[in-house]
Amino acid sequence: MRGIMDNTAIERIAAPDLGADALALLERFGSDDDVVFFMGRLVWQGEMRECLPALEQIALEAERGRYARIASIRAIMTLGDEAQKDRLWSAIAAHTGPLDRRLLAEILEWETPTLRSVELLLATIDRLPPYERFEATGLSEAMHRFIDRLPIMADAAPEQPVARLVEGLNGFLDREPYIERGECHVSEAFTWLMGPALHAVDRLVSGRASAALEAGALAILRKVPAVRFWRSDDGADYKTALNANVPRWQELNDLLYWTSVAERRTHLVAKGERLVDDWQISFMSPFWRFGADDFDRCLGWVREMEALDDRLVALSRCLVLFVGEDRPAEWLEQMRDATSGQAELETALAERTDPRPSQAVRDMQAEERKWKRQRRAREAREQRDRADWVRALKADPNRVRSPEGLKPGEFSHDQYHLLHSVRGDGISRDRDWGAAWRQLTPEFGDEVAQAYRDAAIAFWRPYRPVLRSEGGDTGSTPYALIFAMAGIAIEFDETENFLTALSDEDARHALRYVAWELNGFPRWFEPLYRAHPKAGLEAVAKELIWELDHSKADQPTHHILHDILYHAPWLHAEVAPLIRDWLRSNDMRNADNLRYCLNILSSSGVSPGELGGLAQAKLAVGVEAEQRPRWYALWVDNAPEDAIPALTAELEGLGEAGGSDFAQLFVVSLLGDRHGTGYRTGAFKTAAHLKDLYVLMHRYIKSSEDLNRANGGVYSPTLRDNAQDARNKLFNLLSSEPGAETYAAIKALEKEHPEPSYRQWMAKRARERAIADADEPVWEAGQVHAFAARFAV
Repeated sequence: MRGIMDNTAIERIAAPDLGADALALLERFGSDDDVVFFMGRLVWQGEMRECLPALEQIALEAERGRYARIASIRAIMTLGDEAQKDRLWSAIAAHTGPLDRRLLAEILEWETPTLRSVELLLATIDRLPPYERFEATGLSEAMHRFIDRLPIMADAAPEQPVARLVEGLNGFLDREPYIERGECHVSEAFTWLMGPALHAVDRLVSGRASAALEAGALAILRKVPAVRFWRSDDGADYKTALNANVPRWQELNDLLYWTSVAERRTHLVAKGERLVDDWQISFMSPFWRFGADDFDRCLGWVREMEALDDRLVALSRCLVLFVGEDRPAEWLEQMRDATSGQAELETALAERTDPRPSQAVRDMQAEERKWKRQRRAREAREQRDRADWVRALKADPNRVRSPEGLKPGEFSHDQYHLLHSVRGDGISRDRDWGAAWRQLTPEFGDEVAQAYRDAAIAFWRPYRPVLRSEGGDTGSTPYALIFAMAGIAIEFDETENFLTALSDEDARHALRYVAWELNGFPRWFEPLYRAHPKAGLEAVAKELIWELDHSKADQPTHHILHDILYHAPWLHAEVAPLIRDWLRSNDMRNADNLRYCLNILSSSGVSPGELGGLAQAKLAVGVEAEQRPRWYALWVDNAPEDAIPALTAELEGLGEAGGSDFAQLFVVSLLGDRHGTGYRTGAFKTAAHLKDLYVLMHRYIKSSEDLNRANGGVYSPTLRDNAQDARNKLFNLLSSEPGAETYAAIKALEKEHPEPSYRQWMAKRARERAIADADEPVWEAGQVHAFAARFAV
């Protein structure tokens, strides 16, 4: 049965016309989970929709194996219509009993991000078993990707999916029992949701959505500092821009501050105490923040707040700013004026500005010391537990090197914790961060560090990462895989001739890790490819062709194609024939993937004639309308003599509005946006072709409709922004080239420019070009005769 599980022939045999046969096999062998795992992938890759009802039944059977259900779910979520997907998820959410977290992760990876899917997610969370910190299920990562896909709607829109998610997640975080009763009112059981909740709020704040000012979002922003204080190792460390964005949004900053005051006051009132100073909400590093520029606003609260205790809190904030700015005399006078005639405020100001602390101040300082003692006690307890563990490892390093009771390819808790000790507190940019084993030596000693090293090296061969082409999900990375990749990196760094000495079998196994790298490819990939080129090309081709075959118009694949373009230019020439042949026989419906393909071809050394011929052939057989501009860009880049007249005819046939959209897409594809990514052959970069293209683009991308972003603040460039920049770049390319052809082309624009307001400017630029050319070295007599001959009648 192992052959079925690893069957790489699925890709070759999967096709829609096998649907009836696949259904018959499911009906006959559907009770075998291994068969279902294989058949689910076959149905998914072959788009055999008639098999979905049978797989739906399997997906809903709680007693079935995990991977049989995952394969069934993936087939339904990728091939089913919205009604089928909704029915499946609704039935899973309604089923009694615990739900495997991996199944929910699989659903989220493929689900359309809507308000309905948010409601189903919230309903399903209640079905999940208790969170296990060291279990890698991929659910948290899938939730983050789902949150990234959710749309931020206009405030007036009736459906607000991100706002609903924030509200729902906050409901889970409010459930008792709490992490620290009386101090940290965040659910013990659902703390793992803090990272996704924070991510969702971050999206609302980044989009300045009014929902960020509502109760759920504010509650999460208040909970995060408390969780970080009481549970520094929980999910509240998800990286966001909130520390910068909350203070920038004054309305949110102030609202968060005062709701934090109100929440803390509620706890104190229940104990018969008052809140008259904000130190109890400031010491945990909240998201709200005030600086010197905010002093006048805070002082306004001292004057305007109704409740005395609120005026005292506002005064405490003014005093913090006052001390932080080295006690400006004029600020002190302003505070005295604002508190004049209010006895308690005057007393508070006097006490806080008097070097001799009052009893109230001493009580406050004592309370602050108590909080610090509690935190130190917790940290000391954690340090003792860690010290006991370190001593145990030092006494028996072999428990790291050869853990008992584990099968080959299984990962121990000791190895997991050591892996994280290697990383420390840094942010990982790649998957081989676990290779820095010597960082363990200062704390654990050399023997434990060596044991970790040996264990990692021994781990990568028996561990078998699943490929996307085999149904694996490279978006979710098990820590065991990171440990294995650390082992390859260590062996690469420390073993001479490691890659060249690898057997063909081990080389092929190492290549299975390549697509799992976080940014680009592992640093050992290129030398491994060079040492084993046949195995390397086969491994790349398998994943590349799978990605091309499974690209969908509205779903990013985030697999190997993007990384080949941006991180492996040395590989372009190797894969160009594969991409070229695939494009000759297939249409790439995903716009980004088509761009990646064509850019790889352009930089691979394929001849301009072949590239231009490919583009012309694709346009002749009728590619999808939205892809035609990109194919024209490739054609113009390589064969402008034929392509520009054809492009002109295409635009004329589309009319003004359709022609404008087409021209914008075309010129951005040809020249790239503000980040580059244009084509590279550049056959159109002659004076005559540049002039023709410039005129053509001005006809359809009119300067009178240009977007004026001057003094408009920060913005995200649109297609129109990039298109008008690219149109102008055509003239910059033309005018920067010296010579008679350039002068003649600019001079012609004085009469031919489609927008009359530009013609006088063209006359000026032609004169500037002539003056610049006149500054060149004196011509030889032959050059003068050759130039004159060009204009002879």
